[in-house]
Amino acid sequence: MRKPLGRPSPAMVVACLALFVALTGTSIAASHYLITSTKQIKPSVLKQLKGARGPTGQSGTGLTGPEGPNGARGATGATGATGATGPAGPKGDTGATGATGPSGATQVVVYSATSTSAAGAGGSSTVEVSCPSGTVATGGGAGWVFPNQAAQPIPVVSVSVPLIVWPSTTKPTGWRAVVRNTGAGSVYAEAEAICASP
Repeated sequence: MRKPLGRPSPAMVVACLALFVALTGTSIAASHYLITSTKQIKPSVLKQLKGARGPTGQSGTGLTGPEGPNGARGATGATGATGATGPAGPKGDTGATGATGPSGATQVVVYSATSTSAAGAGGSSTVEVSCPSGTVATGGGAGWVFPNQAAQPIPVVSVSVPLIVWPSTTKPTGWRAVVRNTGAGSVYAEAEAICASP
């Protein structure tokens, strides 16, 4: 024999009614309300919805590329203006007096001589002049003489050198001249020696 159910208590009735209202209200909210902004959520609830902070992402900087080739060399610039002249430096000390040099030549005399044989057309005339004993030739020269002014000689000096008597001395003791005639007539050679005491 089945035991009859007892009459529910007032507390049970209130609890069932509250459960019904709660379930019905949730259904209505889900059917009629859509959350489109965080302002619709209670701040304390919104705070609980935030998750933990994620790991830091990779840097956005790219890898360094290879170095490019050197550029072409530029043109040379123009020369700058000349700077101003600086001030003069101080005068240096006077140097020491040098040693006295040897005495120069004395009794300088010019001696000359003329060839005794003339040079005809195409020929040569030679003459030598010597300095007096004890003197040396410090210079000299060569020239010519025309015995006939009407002739047309063309003299050319082919030799003009100091006269050195080997092997008795190595110093010039006179002068030697050779004149060649490339024209007509005749030409006499002439030599001059500048003699001086050493």
